[in-house]
Amino acid sequence: MTRPSLPLRLVGLGAVALAAFLSLAGVPITSAQGQTLFAARVDGALPVDAPFDPAWQEVRPTEVALSGQPVVPPMRMEPAFPSIRVRALVSEDRIAVLLEWDDPTRDESVLAVDAFADAAAMQIALGDGTSICMGQQAGGLNIWHWKADWAADLAAYRDLEDVHPGMPLDVHFPADGTADAFGPDGFLAGQAAGNPRSAAVRPSSVEDLNAIGFGTLTPQVPEGQNVHGASEFREGVWRVVMSRPLSDGDPNDAILDPRGSAAVVAFAVWDGSRGDRDGQKSVSSWLALALPQPAIGFLDMWPFMLLPLLALGLSGLVIWVGARQPAVGLGWPNGRPDGGRGA
Repeated sequence: MTRPSLPLRLVGLGAVALAAFLSLAGVPITSAQGQTLFAARVDGALPVDAPFDPAWQEVRPTEVALSGQPVVPPMRMEPAFPSIRVRALVSEDRIAVLLEWDDPTRDESVLAVDAFADAAAMQIALGDGTSICMGQQAGGLNIWHWKADWAADLAAYRDLEDVHPGMPLDVHFPADGTADAFGPDGFLAGQAAGNPRSAAVRPSSVEDLNAIGFGTLTPQVPEGQNVHGASEFREGVWRVVMSRPLSDGDPNDAILDPRGSAAVVAFAVWDGSRGDRDGQKSVSSWLALALPQPAIGFLDMWPFMLLPLLALGLSGLVIWVGARQPAVGLGWPNGRPDGGRGA
């Protein structure tokens, strides 16, 4: 077998080196195809408290199909809604995600045994290969869960006495204000235990949670509840905005880095009027959340400025090596037979 010449080997090595350089510089050689939610960049403040702000109309929504949840009880075999529309905006240090879906009923009270509230959630994978079914031990999730009843409580907190004003008053034991009292209203075990669902004051309508599999859904500590929520219901349409700093140093929060790879996200929606709660929900499959790259400065352009220089260097090396090879086929191998005489 004939060995390849030195210039050919150099060209092959140069191609391999160029591919490796492109990978290190963050230029993808190939990528997987799938549904991607592209976030748009905003200069200035994000409309985190205005779900119907005109700025949202400037972003093209991504239609995300929903399916039922037939894996664990309580199940939903068919989705309550066929799809939701998702938009995302990013500023220099914050992200806001808008979820929008059509819902003929506005369900925001849970002050009855058979009453359930509308809700929506976005889950973000914290690692590679994370299961969409609430994650797993090797790959957890960060979940942002908006609840319509929490949003209503922020506007005007209501308890059973507000829904049933004629109900008899409870006899609290021990007495309010004593050292043995559980909670600010007497024997309130949920508040005394720090259960976020029993809190009389909420920092947001969105709960920040983590999960590593079925039955592991856990709220973050109060200091870690940093997802802001805003919502509005208009003419049979829910719009929910969930926003958070891109990175806050919390190891339980997903890092959303515009300079890094796209985040892997999925969505879920609950319809309170149909009894949705817990696992009874409409869910999406995984999709990518691509954040816009920051503005490129002069120093950020060094990979692209170095590429032409690298190409010129490789070309010059190939020409130099080729010029030093024997000129086979160009004239007589050992000089002219007549000693250089003749035409």
